Amino acid sequence: MSEKLFVRTKTIIPVSDIYDTLEWYEKALGLKSVFIHGEGRRGEAEDFANFAITERDDLKIEFILDEGGPVWTRSGTGALHLVVADVDGLYESAKSKGIPLARELKEENWPARGFDLKDPSGNLVHIEQPL
Repeated sequence: MSEKLFVRTKTIIPVSDIYDTLEWYEKALGLKSVFIHGEGRRGEAEDFANFAITERDDLKIEFILDEGGPVWTRSGTGALHLVVADVDGLYESAKSKGIPLARELKEENWPARGFDLKDPSGNLVHIEQPL
């Protein structure tokens, strides 16, 4: 069989607010929203936003609103690990935009350099570049 068995993975991050999350990921990482399910914020609309998809380059990240469901949908429990081509550029960009760092840029215990951010829901965003 020459066809690929696995073709991609979906990354779904649980968040406490879809719109705050989209704004943060756009500012911090330059992601663009390509889909939002529902309208408005919780309490403002009957069909409030509870799911969104963002993209940049070959990266696609999906966000699900914490509505008190299963543990995997609870905001602050997610972890996103991004491998990038220019960790220094992203690090400097985050700092220049005032994005709070959860961990400074440093060499890892494996052949990579990386730093950490926390999104508005408390999810870890680790960004690294292989050495």
